[in-house]
Amino acid sequence: MEHTNPAARFVSSLQLQHRPVGLAFVDQVPEQVKHVASRVPSACTFWRLAEQGVFYATAEDHQECPIGMLTMGFKMPASAQQRAQDLVQTMASVNYFSPSEVNALPVVKKAHSSIIYGPVEELPVEADVVLCILNTQQAMLVAEALGDVSWLQHGQTAFGRPTCGVIPRTWQSGESSVSFGCVGARTYVGLTPGEVVMTLLATSFDELVEKIETIIQANAALAPYHQQQKATFGV
Repeated sequence: MEHTNPAARFVSSLQLQHRPVGLAFVDQVPEQVKHVASRVPSACTFWRLAEQGVFYATAEDHQECPIGMLTMGFKMPASAQQRAQDLVQTMASVNYFSPSEVNALPVVKKAHSSIIYGPVEELPVEADVVLCILNTQQAMLVAEALGDVSWLQHGQTAFGRPTCGVIPRTWQSGESSVSFGCVGARTYVGLTPGEVVMTLLATSFDELVEKIETIIQANAALAPYHQQQKATFGV
C-alpha cells in the first residue's frame, strides 16, 4: 500500500532503520504528552527514546549532560556549569576539544522550558527540527535532494563534536546539518561506524520528501549504466 504520510514515505523511500524524530522547543506542553519516564545519561539518549513514542523533557531531565543542556538552550544551574567546565577541561587535556570552541557552539535561542520529543509524524505540536540517523548512502541521497552537494552551492555542512550542536545550528541557519557522530553520541545513541546524524528544518520536511523520491528515481535510472560499464571492464 502506498504511503501518504510524509514521514512514512521518508522511511520507506530511504529504507531507514530509524524513524525520523521531531524536536519541539515549547513553554507549554499539551496535556496528552507524558513526561519522560526515566533518567538518562545524555541529551542524545532522548533521540533513540523518541523513536518509540512522544514525551517531553525539562531542563532538569537534561542535567546529566551539561554540554547538551548548553546546546539545547537550557539555563544551567551552578552545579551543571561546574560540571561543564570540568568536562571541557578534560576534553582539552586530551587534545579533543578546545575551551575556546565552547563560545562558538550554537545554542537554541528560542524561549522554552521543555522539549517535546517523538516520531515526527506523531508530535501534537509543530516540530522545530527533524533529526535523522542515516547511513552514508542515505545521507547522500538526502543531501542530493536538498541540493546541498551541488557544485553550484556552498556544499553540505558537516561537523564532528558535539553531535547535539547540529540541532541549534539547523534551527538558527535554516539549513541541514550533518554530524559524523562524536564519541559521546556514538556511545549513548549506539551509532554504527557507517551512520551519521542529520538535522533538517521541520517546515521544509514535507517538500524534501517529494524531492527525495525524485532523486531516488534518478539514481535508479543511472545505476544500469554504471553496472554495465563495470561489467564491460571486468572489474
